[in-house]
Amino acid sequence: MSTVNFNTHLPGYEVLAELGRGNTRVLKARHTATGEVVAIKQYAFPADPDTLRRFERESVIMTQLNHPNVVRVREVQLTAAMPYVVMDYVEGGDVRGLLRQQGPLPIPMVIRLGLQLTEAFRAVHPLRVVHRDLKPENILYRKLVSGELHVLLTDFGIAKFWSDDNARTRTGQSMMTCEYAAPEQFDNPRQIDEAADYYALGVVLYECLTGQVPFRLEHETGLAYFMQQVLTAPIPAPVRPSGEPIPLRLQNLLMRLLERNPQERLRNPDELELALEQSRVEHLQANWSAKEPAGYGPKTRIGPTVQRLPDAVVPVDEPRTSPWAWWGIGGGVAAAALALFLYTRPADGNAQNQTLPTDSTAVVAVDSTLGEPESNAISPDTATEGEGDTERENEAGPLATETTSEEIPQEQTAVPDSVGEAAPDTTQN
Repeated sequence: MSTVNFNTHLPGYEVLAELGRGNTRVLKARHTATGEVVAIKQYAFPADPDTLRRFERESVIMTQLNHPNVVRVREVQLTAAMPYVVMDYVEGGDVRGLLRQQGPLPIPMVIRLGLQLTEAFRAVHPLRVVHRDLKPENILYRKLVSGELHVLLTDFGIAKFWSDDNARTRTGQSMMTCEYAAPEQFDNPRQIDEAADYYALGVVLYECLTGQVPFRLEHETGLAYFMQQVLTAPIPAPVRPSGEPIPLRLQNLLMRLLERNPQERLRNPDELELALEQSRVEHLQANWSAKEPAGYGPKTRIGPTVQRLPDAVVPVDEPRTSPWAWWGIGGGVAAAALALFLYTRPADGNAQNQTLPTDSTAVVAVDSTLGEPESNAISPDTATEGEGDTERENEAGPLATETTSEEIPQEQTAVPDSVGEAAPDTTQN
């Protein structure tokens, strides 16, 4: 292909660098009046009058459009020897360069790219402006601080410069454009609508996911074989080189965008946005399921600073015994032991018939063999001495014995002085 000599004199602009060259030349320039840096695209081929008028109308519309996902057109010069368009300069790159650098893009990045291009379609298509040449080279991006890409679509309406004959005979870079062209563009490129842009978007998303377009134009087989493939061959199932599964909703979306019949093709921005969002959710769910450790129960959202305990570890509050309860238990055991001792102590004769002391008076029973017993009583004041008395009684022997001929010494029945002193008070009562 012969080298094109571009005009380097652009009134009102200072050329700073050449960004690219092919059938068009892209320049980085500075506006001499405002100092703003812009991008200028020059065209090295003529256009027929009908195409020129249509492009002029669309260019006027584009100069009035200000949208975050569309590169703003500042000025259009169609009467110059080499027509050119002045646009905002985007510091970053294009999706073609991104694919060359890292191959297929991450699925979340592809979905975000599709969502931003959907917003561009939503803004431009109602104005009856069709891109006609959507491809990775025309998708620019700025890298944000967060690391995500802000996508902008450029060159809306410029493809109208390509006449039908030129589109079918170009080689090299221009032939790559055919790989993104909708089937109807091969039959009647002048009678197309926004459905062609949706088809091209499907090819772009397919390539971003898999690293290749559905149908490739090869020099060996030629354009005729390529067109036959586009018009008749089934769309190859998208497969990522890494083997990572593509969400089923995203695969279905690609098939709807690559529908050959433009009337049956997905061509509504709301439907496109919904399908992309559903694909995003499906991808997130698949990743969550793959990362969740085995053995866990139902999926539960857990905060990043909260650790989840295994299901088997369940804290149980065991009953606690109060320290005072132990004193009560000990006292009860002691009282029971004392009562058992008093009940089962050794005794002769009718010891079981002895009467326990009451709160008022305790009577001491003496066997009849002792003769007339002295009426001795224990006053309440001396009741607390019962334990000592009991021990002394045990040492001296039992107070009551069975009837026997053996005479018991008198001193064994002697009652302590304190008891004898209390006796008169009791008898008086």
